[in-house]
Amino acid sequence: MERELLIFEGIEMWHAANLDTFLSNLERSGARSCTIRLNSPGGSWLAGQTMRARILASKLTVTTVNEGLVGSACTLVFAAGNVRQAQAHAKFMMHQISGQVDGQIKEIKKVLAAQEALNRSTAEMYVAVSTKSVEEWEQMMEAETWLSAQEAKAIAFCTEVLPAKVGLVAPDASMSGTELHKFYMSLIPKQTEEMKLEEVRNALGKAGVKLADNATEADVLAAIEKLQNKASEPVAAPKSEETELERLKRELQELKDSRANDTANQIEQLVNSAISSGKITATQKDTYTSLLKADFTNTSKILGDMPGRTSVAQRTNLIASTTGADSRNDWDFDKWSKEDERGLLDMKRNNPDKYQNLVAGIK
Repeated sequence: MERELLIFEGIEMWHAANLDTFLSNLERSGARSCTIRLNSPGGSWLAGQTMRARILASKLTVTTVNEGLVGSACTLVFAAGNVRQAQAHAKFMMHQISGQVDGQIKEIKKVLAAQEALNRSTAEMYVAVSTKSVEEWEQMMEAETWLSAQEAKAIAFCTEVLPAKVGLVAPDASMSGTELHKFYMSLIPKQTEEMKLEEVRNALGKAGVKLADNATEADVLAAIEKLQNKASEPVAAPKSEETELERLKRELQELKDSRANDTANQIEQLVNSAISSGKITATQKDTYTSLLKADFTNTSKILGDMPGRTSVAQRTNLIASTTGADSRNDWDFDKWSKEDERGLLDMKRNNPDKYQNLVAGIK
């Protein structure tokens, strides 16, 4: 079973699911160790934190290797390794988390407080595998810090710098993050399907085919052809117990798929309901969808406790519908701008003629 996982791109939540499958298969097989090779400029902080937690929960001895560039959220994955190696030319990059925010001032303040908390949490994760303090890491993140492999080892973030490969040189310091990533990808040797004779002989041995020590390439090819011919022979019908087992596996997989679809639909309905009720904005849909996938119970409770928001225009319309009057009919453009800017935007979308009349009346 393959004991190496390659992550050579920006990380997203699907990488966390792929990592979980990789580690789970190895754990069930009785393996004791594995290697995760990284060359990534970063990506989703949530994905990086989720992958870090999964690695730390594994009983395997996990070696993480910086093959060229480990930046941003990918540093959380690297830091989770029991052994943390880096190529001699490798670079690390740490900075504050980023995000988008809109809404009222109080909402913006809440988001800022949340980002400060996540920055603090990230610094605390770095502290666990380094000689730096939380405050020092926060300052380094704020400044956006780039570390060489040797600098990372000096603070214990990296446990081992691998020997430099002949002919490899460090990249130009003026390179951007994207250029660095491409540069390091070019240094990684391409995978080849060609196997050495000794590897083929070992594989045949595992298949029960014994070859003499002085077996030639022709002997190996003949043994492979014999195996291929044997594989093409009719196979006896499986026993009833095996058929039953396959049926149970299929039904279990169908149940898992059904539950996954139900969960996805439930998340979609919950997020759309929160948007329609004014609890969150449409631009926050992806964020809350990711949070629900990672922690459905707590996130759904947070959404349930959120108060719905209505604009001044909505509240005024409600009053007008019960009193039979709407004092806003006398408002000019300036009045709308000052009293109900959101209502003015709604008018522009839903009643363009009325909106143009207001604009025409601007003095």
